[in-house]
Amino acid sequence: MPPHIKSRTRSDHVSSIVLKPGAAKRLLQQLQRPENAAMVALTAAAAVILWMATISWEPPFPYREDFVPPRDIVSRIDFAVPDPAGDQRARDAAAANARTVYENNPEPLEQMRGKLQSALNGIVGASEFTPKIAEAWDDFLKAPAAPDQALPETEKKRLYEKFRTFYAKEGKLTALEQGVAAALTSFTKNGLMDNNDQAENKGNKAEVIVYRKGEPDARRTVSISDLLIAQARNNLKKNLEIELSRLQEEESSAEVIDPIYYWISSNLRGTLSKNEVATIAERQATVDKVEPVMRHIPTGESLAKGGVPLEGEPLKLLRSEHDAYCDGLPLTKQLWRSLSIVGMFIALATLSGVYLAFKSPQVLASVHNFLMFLVPIAGAVALAYWIDDAWRAELVPLMALGMLLSIVYRQELALLVSACAMLAVVFLVGEGLATYVTIAAATATAILMTVRIRSRTRLIFVGVWAAIAAFMTQLGVGVVVGQPLSMRLLEIAAWQAGWAIVTGFLMTGILPFIEKSYGVLTDISLLELGDAADPLLQELVRRAPGTYNHSINVASIAEAAADAIGANGLLARVGAYFHDIGKMMKPEYFIENQSGDGNRHASLLPAMSTLIIIAHVKDGADLARKHKLPRAIIDFIEQHHGTTLVEYFYREASRRSESDPSSGEEVDESSYRYPGPKPQTKEAGVMMIADMIESASRTLVDPTPARIENLVEELTMKRLLDGQFDESGLTLSELRKIQDSVTKSLTAVYHGRVKYPSQQRA
Repeated sequence: MPPHIKSRTRSDHVSSIVLKPGAAKRLLQQLQRPENAAMVALTAAAAVILWMATISWEPPFPYREDFVPPRDIVSRIDFAVPDPAGDQRARDAAAANARTVYENNPEPLEQMRGKLQSALNGIVGASEFTPKIAEAWDDFLKAPAAPDQALPETEKKRLYEKFRTFYAKEGKLTALEQGVAAALTSFTKNGLMDNNDQAENKGNKAEVIVYRKGEPDARRTVSISDLLIAQARNNLKKNLEIELSRLQEEESSAEVIDPIYYWISSNLRGTLSKNEVATIAERQATVDKVEPVMRHIPTGESLAKGGVPLEGEPLKLLRSEHDAYCDGLPLTKQLWRSLSIVGMFIALATLSGVYLAFKSPQVLASVHNFLMFLVPIAGAVALAYWIDDAWRAELVPLMALGMLLSIVYRQELALLVSACAMLAVVFLVGEGLATYVTIAAATATAILMTVRIRSRTRLIFVGVWAAIAAFMTQLGVGVVVGQPLSMRLLEIAAWQAGWAIVTGFLMTGILPFIEKSYGVLTDISLLELGDAADPLLQELVRRAPGTYNHSINVASIAEAAADAIGANGLLARVGAYFHDIGKMMKPEYFIENQSGDGNRHASLLPAMSTLIIIAHVKDGADLARKHKLPRAIIDFIEQHHGTTLVEYFYREASRRSESDPSSGEEVDESSYRYPGPKPQTKEAGVMMIADMIESASRTLVDPTPARIENLVEELTMKRLLDGQFDESGLTLSELRKIQDSVTKSLTAVYHGRVKYPSQQRA
């Protein structure tokens, strides 16, 4: 039965199984298999991770810079936005009202007290009112408002005598010193501010921060009115009256206390110095404490005008409104949206999974293969979501994903999965038709052109063509959805085109890593692998030159035949180079390497000869693995004989068994067949045909085109009827094309030549 008919029958059979009762039970049984259960679990985990990574419980922000809304956009809710102007005014006011930091150095007050004590000792201890004493006494008297109001000398002397007599009494000076110290306590603690300090204070005019010299951490807030020297003089008089009240006895306080007050008030000096660094820090701390000033916007207020590109303040308002709207979403809405997004992931995964099960089962062959398929998809979706809006670069991960899948798997799968990924991204980021169609056009172009990568610049040219598609599509779809054909739209289209080119360069750089990670062969790798200088091929030339020559011929025939049916001719050619490398282990047992020394098989039983012949498949696969050849080349080595019969030795064994019935030995056909597997790809099927016909053609005595054609037809049909092409995907029409191509190739090899006279005589 032809392969394509068998495939149809198999599909019908699968459909009939699905429709039979108990399908759900069988499905559960399949899911209970560890590998399948693991894949389902990984898919579910990827959906959950994407749900979390893309914040799917919140609706996306639906606007981008330079988008032109068709109508006014109004607020859906009441919300508040920062008011920069008001905020700056509040910060400036806070800075102006910040308290200045002063350091208090009480040393001048201590020096003043010492000077006062010295002056009192001189006055009280004087025996007479000398000019020097008179001069010192003037410092204790209130300065006259005018020269004509000066006290007479007799009055000065009388006041002096009374003052000296009073304080000459035992204990009076000591009590005076203690009283003065107590009266000056508040000044010593908080300090004094003169007019210059007050003028330099640019901050708070009511309060300042003061700390004692050497104690910067012991700060306290003090009213400026308590620090000014003018106010301090009033406080000083009250303090002195209180502290010296016990000294008054029967004398008038004005005559024994006021001179002390006049002297001290005349000698008061500022003790505060501004700490610039601490003041700046205090000002900044005060500014930092200012709460942001907010501007409240009610529901229904216009945030952006229709027909005007979104940028600047309107775009910020829309973003703030969206954030406030998301913050106010009830839990039920977030839950329903989450379920919808996860449901979308599951639906897209199911669609892709069904395709994989029927069209690309190798992806589901193991958990490792499935992970290598799943991780790039989830990564591309997450990366496309998190790319900043300003970059407009969602195209890069999605187009790269499509090219990756096209290189590793097949174009149909790449188109399907890329479409699903693009759909998910557009929903997640809140984009519309224009973005989806633009990315789809660029990605589809890249996928369809990523077919035969025969040069390092191929992917760059793929990126250029995808860029052209992206540019034109962005312009066209932009106009369709209502965006004006402006310079900005051209810039956006140019951005998309630029990202497509960037993706081409990116994929060119990571192509070797893709090949190594996924074990795929591009034409570039095949060309490098098919180099005649390859060590393994050189070893084949040295040890089995006949086999090497046979491999070269098979490669030429197979490449032309594969190209004739649209398969990968280069892969068939390189696979043919290596398909018989196992023969170099025992080259003398294969006829193409035998010289005139005789046939080694003549002394062996057919069964033993068969084992030696068959062993070259396993030996070749082992050599290929040892030299780290790609999996696809190893497949050619293992599949090029399929499960065919080693016919010569089987017939020889059958003949011997028939000629000697008494031996009782039965010839088991399965013992004379290659272990397989049968060809699994079209290229492997083509090479099987090229291999067997190239070998058989050497037995033709007169290889005319008709004889070659008959040989090709006979051997191909023999393999077809033996079921060797059942798993290769080759159809009958393709087999016919292969036969025609092989016939032409062999006819060209065995074409007739003119016989020269010398050759005729010979």
